[in-house]
Amino acid sequence: MKKLVSMLVFSVLALNLVAQEFEVPNNCVLSSEEDYVKYEKSVLAGIDWLLRTPLNVQEGKRKEVNTFVMQWISGTPTFSIELKEEIVTFMKPNPDLLMVFLCGWTKYAVETKDYTNKVKGIQQGIEAVIEFYVKNKAYLQADSHVEQYMKLKDSGKLEEYIAKHA
Repeated sequence: MKKLVSMLVFSVLALNLVAQEFEVPNNCVLSSEEDYVKYEKSVLAGIDWLLRTPLNVQEGKRKEVNTFVMQWISGTPTFSIELKEEIVTFMKPNPDLLMVFLCGWTKYAVETKDYTNKVKGIQQGIEAVIEFYVKNKAYLQADSHVEQYMKLKDSGKLEEYIAKHA
């Protein structure tokens, strides 16, 4: 019993430490292409924080990180993300998943420097949504659209579906 309690306490403490490790840069200025390049590592760290931190942990910080990442995504001259209703079908019941989608696509584009492959960008965005949805199911509404994407991924047909609808 003591081992179980000790493991539970350790897990809670570890989760709290993970959730605290990213800090939004102070006095961030995004006005030139160089500014966007300068903050790429911070954006990736913010994305990682958003994707791994449960929705019910540090909700105020989540808003702050969302704002920073969204400002970067919406202003970067390096690439753009196109939202199509046929693809981003999961926004209505769970608006948080839109940000997760944007984070997945952005992470792929920045890490691989593949700025033009919409199919891969969309695929990475959807896969991020699936992973986040599964981890945060207790805090999200059931969503048949995400569950359909899960089936497509499991059957190896997600990329094909995206290519048809991108």
